[in-house]
Amino acid sequence: MSINKVAGSLARYLVAELKTARWQEEVLAYGLELLILGAAGLIAVALAGYLVGAPAETLFALLCASLIRLPGGGMHLSSPAKCLAFTALIFSIMGFLARRVGGYLFVQQHITWVVLGSGFLSLAVSAWLAPVTSPAKPINSPALRRKLHRVAVGTSAIVTLILFFMGGRWPTLALAGAAGLAWQGAVIYLAGIFQNREVMPG
Repeated sequence: MSINKVAGSLARYLVAELKTARWQEEVLAYGLELLILGAAGLIAVALAGYLVGAPAETLFALLCASLIRLPGGGMHLSSPAKCLAFTALIFSIMGFLARRVGGYLFVQQHITWVVLGSGFLSLAVSAWLAPVTSPAKPINSPALRRKLHRVAVGTSAIVTLILFFMGGRWPTLALAGAAGLAWQGAVIYLAGIFQNREVMPG
């Protein structure tokens, strides 16, 4: 049974038990689907990070990317299963590389530039293109689009600043976070170039 069907069945049950309005079933089903997908994604990424020996770095890369993804948008794969598998693969690779490379003195000495470079990429792309949307989930409100734009830009700056101060004490986490920022910046850029955007952020 698909996640969509599970969420729909659970929503119908809750609506019947709570005796709420029928129109709330669709909203509840959508919220439950997001919760299930989010939990499954977190478990998949954590497991993948554990398997490559870098659970903390893997999850931190996911966190930093997700903070930009939520307001900034991005591309979507054709099914939740593909999305889970791809997300687990990409972020476990980031975590693994951050754990391995972060141990070298040369990298630690230049981690500030890595963080600033990824932060500048994320900030520039967010300021230029965020939020990007898909035709299936457009943002029709100019006011909401402007708000998401400001949040994406502000979050990029704040996360970069946090990583900047983390670099000296937790270099592998800072590298993982920088990789997450750069990845999401690239995703927003590709989505903005190859997908139709309905309204410019300004």
